[in-house]
Amino acid sequence: MIFFYGLRSSKLKERKLSNTKCPYCQKENSFTATTFGKYFHFFWIPIIPISKTSVAECSHCKKTYAEKEFSEDMMNSLIRANSTNPAKRPLWHGIGCMLLIIPILIIIGLIVFSLIYHTTNDAPLSTAAPLDNRRTLLDNDIDKLSESRVFESDSTTLFLRNCITGYLNPEIDKSTIKYLTKRNQNKLLILLEIRDIKKIEAKSRKQLITLIEACVEGMSLENTDQFFIGIEGKYNTVLVKTPFDQDLGGRFADKYKLLDFYTTEKTLDTIDNVHVDSISVIKDSIKTVPIP
Repeated sequence: MIFFYGLRSSKLKERKLSNTKCPYCQKENSFTATTFGKYFHFFWIPIIPISKTSVAECSHCKKTYAEKEFSEDMMNSLIRANSTNPAKRPLWHGIGCMLLIIPILIIIGLIVFSLIYHTTNDAPLSTAAPLDNRRTLLDNDIDKLSESRVFESDSTTLFLRNCITGYLNPEIDKSTIKYLTKRNQNKLLILLEIRDIKKIEAKSRKQLITLIEACVEGMSLENTDQFFIGIEGKYNTVLVKTPFDQDLGGRFADKYKLLDFYTTEKTLDTIDNVHVDSISVIKDSIKTVPIP
């Protein structure tokens, strides 16, 4: 009968046993010890290592001894041999276990990613305002960053563009950065999409917020004292800062921290000064506006 599962073993190492005497023929230093590694298999695929055992054979009388039959000097010699020349188990003894662990790790990774994604992209249940159209407004504004159609730019967007590109990491492709600025009463929303933000280390990305704030300080913005800043990467929001909260880890940020920008009694049609700008369509002749 063929068994598709069970225990098997393979030879790991052979060593001479010194300072020993065969109990049967009294021949000295005639033992060769062979160590075997046992493993559990399923359909002949090694799943998990089980144990090691050794067998000694006398080269003179050919008498063999299982490890439990070793004399004291044979066992001591084997222990010394293992300390200097151990019988290491090959990795393939546990290859089946590794094949099982890999998909489990992948599943755990997907679950963790899903939890992080939903945590950073869903408004918290404790938000004072109920789920309203503010989330839709924000999502629509973020979508505009990737739209092919471009609106006429205003001085605020142009100043911001020229200020930021003048100091931005030279490895970033500035021609692909996209901007959106939007005003609501005394609030200013600033959104950027930097698709190759991965060229900046995560721990250094919050400096982009500092750069934007420095540029905003150089603007002449009347009746505007609250700034809401969000930076999008290739797949998700990576940085957020508002007058009330911030998320500057540099990898995943809660974009819905920007919802307070839309808190107003006005409807979407009455929110003025909507401007979207893609650097890729701004004429090269526009001169950089220096920070005062």
